[in-house]
Amino acid sequence: MTDTSAEFLPTRKRRSRRILWLLRALAGDPMAVAAAIWLLIVVLAILTDSLSLLGDNRISLKARNLQPFDFGQSWTLWLGADALGRPLLVRLIQAASTTLGIAMVTVLTSLIGGTLLGVIAGYFGGIVGNVIMRICDIILGFPTLLVALFGLYLFGPSVSNLVIVLAVTRMPAYIRVARAETLEVRERLFVDAARVFGGGPAWILRTHILPSVAPTMLTLASVNLAMVMLFESGLSYLGLGIQPPSVSWGLMVAQGQGYLSSAWWLGFFPGLAVMLTTMSFNLLANWFRIVNDPSQHWRLVSRRR
Repeated sequence: MTDTSAEFLPTRKRRSRRILWLLRALAGDPMAVAAAIWLLIVVLAILTDSLSLLGDNRISLKARNLQPFDFGQSWTLWLGADALGRPLLVRLIQAASTTLGIAMVTVLTSLIGGTLLGVIAGYFGGIVGNVIMRICDIILGFPTLLVALFGLYLFGPSVSNLVIVLAVTRMPAYIRVARAETLEVRERLFVDAARVFGGGPAWILRTHILPSVAPTMLTLASVNLAMVMLFESGLSYLGLGIQPPSVSWGLMVAQGQGYLSSAWWLGFFPGLAVMLTTMSFNLLANWFRIVNDPSQHWRLVSRRR
């Protein structure tokens, strides 16, 4: 028997070099490093909550509106307690899993659906492409928040309805970008060569078009993560998003609004979490765009210097 590991060695080397190059590029951007560290902390906190390692989260009227930064208390009370005496730090972590979970599912749904529809509209065109683009124009003709408010008011506030409404309102952006990228890629010589050698439309889309479109779509998805988080927080703040007993950062801000004069931390820390997380996603999206654009690599070199 022959050892086949040597066949995969060049591929492994390319992957390892790519990973090392990405780590060096990330280390050369301090803001991107800070954003990655914050998101890593959030993810680790969510994993800790999923393993039930955060301790007790029961109501305790003795700790009602407990002030933050009292390090003599349990570590779960270092950020204070809410109006029912529940540790605010634990509530923030539980809300993070809800907010980020909704954002991830929404962006993944709109990314997959929008990319497929955009590629079909760009590659085939004709009546199908025109119908897809006219539907996009209709959706884009209304403000996203207004469409979301109307949809949630009509169908009721729930997690599934929230994901569907946000995914539909964000999908036109993916469709338009994917269509524009496909119109440019389908005219390249390697696509023409694939057609000449008998490649079918499905094979060409899967092998040539989608891999060429994917980096741009992933960059757009990373930007949309922050936008979807803000939309979800805003809808929860208005009472049409996440409903108690579930909790999200936007809902925590809404619940803490009535205590701004007596317990400012109830609304401040959830708002701070939304700001830091959305800013981190935006910074990493900008870094990801520079990494995937060869014409922008000079910025990475200049930052190292």
